[in-house]
Amino acid sequence: MASLNLGKTFMSIQYFTKVKENCVSEIALSAPGQRNEILNKAAFSIGRHSHFEGVDVDAALSDISTAAKAIGLNDIEIKSTMGSGFSRGLQSPKELTGSEQAPYEASEMTKLIQRLVKKNLIENDAESRKDKITKAQAIWDGCIEISPKNKDAVRPAILYLNSRAINARTATKSAKFSPNVYGGPALIFPALDMNGDITGVQSVLIDVEGKKRTHKDVSKYSRGVISGSSMHAKFNTELPFILTEGPEDALSVMQVVGKAANVVCTFGKAGMSTFVAPRKSHIIICADPDLNVEKTSENLKYSNDITIASVAFGKLDPETLDANDYLIKFGSDKLNEAIQNAELIKVPDISNPVDLSDSDWPTEYTMFNEMMLPRRRWVYDKHYLRSFVSVLASAGGVGKTSLQIVEALAICTGKNLLGEEVHEQSNVWIVNLEDPIEEMQRKILAAMGHYNIKPEEIRGRLFLDAGRDFQLSFATQTRDGVIPNQALVEHLIQEIPRRDIGCVFIDPFVGAHSVSENDNVAINTVLTQIRSVADETSCAIGLVHHIRKGNGEEANVDSVRGAGSLIGAARAARVINKISSEEAMKLGVQEEDSLGIFRCDDGKANLAPPSNKAVYRKMIGCKIANGEYVGVATPYKLPDLFDGITTRNAMEVQQLVDTAAQTEPFRASSQAKHWVGLAVAEVLKLDIKKRADKSRISAILKQWIDTNVLKNEQYLDKRQGREVAAIFVGEWINVSEAGG
Repeated sequence: MASLNLGKTFMSIQYFTKVKENCVSEIALSAPGQRNEILNKAAFSIGRHSHFEGVDVDAALSDISTAAKAIGLNDIEIKSTMGSGFSRGLQSPKELTGSEQAPYEASEMTKLIQRLVKKNLIENDAESRKDKITKAQAIWDGCIEISPKNKDAVRPAILYLNSRAINARTATKSAKFSPNVYGGPALIFPALDMNGDITGVQSVLIDVEGKKRTHKDVSKYSRGVISGSSMHAKFNTELPFILTEGPEDALSVMQVVGKAANVVCTFGKAGMSTFVAPRKSHIIICADPDLNVEKTSENLKYSNDITIASVAFGKLDPETLDANDYLIKFGSDKLNEAIQNAELIKVPDISNPVDLSDSDWPTEYTMFNEMMLPRRRWVYDKHYLRSFVSVLASAGGVGKTSLQIVEALAICTGKNLLGEEVHEQSNVWIVNLEDPIEEMQRKILAAMGHYNIKPEEIRGRLFLDAGRDFQLSFATQTRDGVIPNQALVEHLIQEIPRRDIGCVFIDPFVGAHSVSENDNVAINTVLTQIRSVADETSCAIGLVHHIRKGNGEEANVDSVRGAGSLIGAARAARVINKISSEEAMKLGVQEEDSLGIFRCDDGKANLAPPSNKAVYRKMIGCKIANGEYVGVATPYKLPDLFDGITTRNAMEVQQLVDTAAQTEPFRASSQAKHWVGLAVAEVLKLDIKKRADKSRISAILKQWIDTNVLKNEQYLDKRQGREVAAIFVGEWINVSEAGG
């Protein structure tokens, strides 16, 4: 008997785990504007299954909370939204046939919620919910009833309803009119709880002529508590339930079926999934084209005696999206016929959770011949690796596109053009989604001219697609989530091997998708598509991206614009920083030579040994056949800061510093009259009045302080009556080190 109970517990845990994973996935893929609804729905699902034996409710709530934070929700709204959904879920527990698991009693529910609130996992939002409901009730009470006696006052509402083929009488008890919501008229629909009490309202914005309008690009606004409520309540449990997402659809169905069914507007997909119908109910879903009917049906079916059917209006007529569209185009009789012929949905038996009893993992690690392990296939230096994604980021106009063109030519020809090793000569495809094709041609021709590359060396090896009209979008974000472009992925998986392409450069990354670049989950969806191409084709993919605008600070991998998941997914990442004239002079570069120099830093190289050595490049103008000068990225080596400087020179500076310290130490600040740079200038015969010399002196001093030739310490200046930064001798250079 004990083993039987253990088996049931195991099945319960597996089923609960699947529920939790689905919840996390839905939150991760939720679009802006729907995130709170989806989170509420997820918490609702956890609540419905929390009575299962052996399940970890705390961990499940923690996981969905983490997912909600990842998509940008704050702690306050997360905890309150989860608390509301979880509480409702506890009140409609889902069955698991044969489990012998009883739902929580009311007192146990209260204790459970109190424990979760104490552990800071959810918030008991009873007070905030009460305030929201009070405000929603006030809005509803202040609206005008849609009735014949008020026809003049509610004229915009009547015009709007008529334009939707809805008789105003149908809306008499289901809607009201407000003359002023966000600067104009609006149709107001109530959100009711099971007792028929107002919990929230939804406004449909219209103008004085009854046409839809928007406020900040939104035509519908909700106030109060919408989640878990519906436009109608106090149902006849003997009749079918017809569910719609929007209020206009609900009114359309009401006008057709009359009192033959319970018509329920759930105010969105999340509300539809969390609607709890009585036992032994028959549910008909009036589905919009983008509704996942199967998934919604699984959520609605909390017991096996509930049957579910669906009307897919988009399948009946591709030009119609919902019940109201269908009414407008075909009339009441056809809409009624469509509802009567709703297709029964086969929902899996909820008493049979996923059986993992035959799984053979975890798998024991066994030793093998390490000589048989394949080597990583680096294509170019430690930047581009087959089957992996790399990132090159910088501010605009620094030279990243020109740099990548030269790297592409190096890979195509197998030539070491920039002092970096070409591990594998390969075909390259450059995709530029920003510059016109003519501009890319100029840059490529200029680079070929500078590096003396003949056309025959790249013929059949270099592929180029460019232009602002060229489309290469891996995913699109809609109000219902992120939609991957699987057709594009399949095309690339076919074409890249066919053209024997080893490297693909996409510039810029922001042009390769239509999602929010600040949405980690959305960006991760895009990257999943790109990684699948890299993995299936064994090509290296380089993404060119921008950095955030800083306050004059140098960029690093943390400066990369948008979601952090981009850098997280990359196996190599470089950041380019333009070198200012001041910075260049500190590195020993003359001001007139500083233009066009930039530095490439390895910000991340997960699959390569760490490298702290910065690489410098310089943009130079190269003349092409049409007479224009075009920038080309070239190798650049910094001058030696200590060229001509000996150990004896350093010792002589130490002696001057030590002598000064006996009376008045040299100051550390270059603004001070008694700056230590005067000693360096005297020994090295430099002119401190020249910017270049002063910058070089500053750079030398920094190096000497870093190596303890000199040291920076606080000194009490008695004349000023305060401590100042002064320079003293660090570790003395002996005579033998200085050459006698």
